[in-house]
Amino acid sequence: MSWNSALIPDSHRDHWLMLACALVGFSNLYCTQSIGGELHSLFGLSMSQSAVLVGVTTLGLAIASPFVGLLVQRIGSRRVLISGFVLLGLLNACLAFATDFAVMVALRSAQGAAMPMVLSSLLTSIERQPSTRAALGISATYVMGTICGGVLGRLLPALLVPGAGWEAAFLTMAALHVMACLLAYSGFRLPPTPTPIANAPPPANGPTSLGLASVYAGGFAVLFSQMAVFTFVAFRLAAPPFSWHTAALGSLYLIFLPALGCVRASRHVVTRLGHIKALAAAALVGWCGLLATLSSDTPAVVGGLVLFSIAVFFAQTVLAHALSVAPAVSRARASGGYLFFYYMGGSIGAIAPTLVWADFGWGGCLGLVGATQLGLAAIACRLSGDAGLCRPPHPQMRRSTHRNDQHKEL
Repeated sequence: MSWNSALIPDSHRDHWLMLACALVGFSNLYCTQSIGGELHSLFGLSMSQSAVLVGVTTLGLAIASPFVGLLVQRIGSRRVLISGFVLLGLLNACLAFATDFAVMVALRSAQGAAMPMVLSSLLTSIERQPSTRAALGISATYVMGTICGGVLGRLLPALLVPGAGWEAAFLTMAALHVMACLLAYSGFRLPPTPTPIANAPPPANGPTSLGLASVYAGGFAVLFSQMAVFTFVAFRLAAPPFSWHTAALGSLYLIFLPALGCVRASRHVVTRLGHIKALAAAALVGWCGLLATLSSDTPAVVGGLVLFSIAVFFAQTVLAHALSVAPAVSRARASGGYLFFYYMGGSIGAIAPTLVWADFGWGGCLGLVGATQLGLAAIACRLSGDAGLCRPPHPQMRRSTHRNDQHKEL
């Protein structure tokens, strides 16, 4: 068995392992977002300083992702995954004893740079699934893990810091990474040889090398939209006529949870429609939700945000699978590039609406999101020959996938 072989989750047990690894790895990104008040009372940090602790993590993740992709290619997914959990655990332990803002910024930047070691390794494993159906299923599991990780990363510090203290909260986070490291070391199996994603030829006029550009553009647009909406909707809900208090705003991220059930349906939609039509359907649902947020009625706004979050995570699942089948010289490099554009979109999306907020408010924020999505879609269509990605899987590929699944059941 080669240590350079990719991870291959291929059973219910391995889906749970993928879920746990993605959950713990992603929990670092927003772990200081929900404790701004505690950061002020404990260390005297202002609101802008608290925001910096999230921003530098996202930026570090984006910058480090291409380099981590090269590292995965060189030494293998399993080694990088385990090393990533060890490094993130140590950084959380150091953060537990940090009291200086500059030290916190340095540690949070390092956490961002270490996160791609986990996320890129997991994304690379999707390409090694034995069938299109299996790849779609594991893509959905990966996204479910990132959703749960985002919730856990915000919720755990918010619950532990006020009652147990700063040190206890981040030592608990460190312990979670130790457990994830043990799971990654003992749970995932390494095959002796790589297994192609589908045992059938691609469509006759399949995707060209520019197909990867569309996946990158889609990743940028998805996180740009999510960060812009969920950063600035808090300002809208804190102002009249809503006037939400801090605790209510802190619980807003729980609306991500309904998306857990919906991302599992992505494989059926992609099988029938193909990636591009599935993304278009997600955009339509997302904009139905965003238009509802223009209302002054609280249930309408919350319902709209639920629809939008479902659409965002559905699109993320589709893109994760599209990445696994898009042509690339190196799958590890491709996943590193995707993470770079994805999180760079998030970094810009958290800041760009400030350009229009003072004059146009929430409507201007949504207008900027829409213009960005349309602009990136136009660029992707111009640059890419995604004929293969626009179509459902080739009939021969469907038959091969069906045979593979029947053989597994037997």
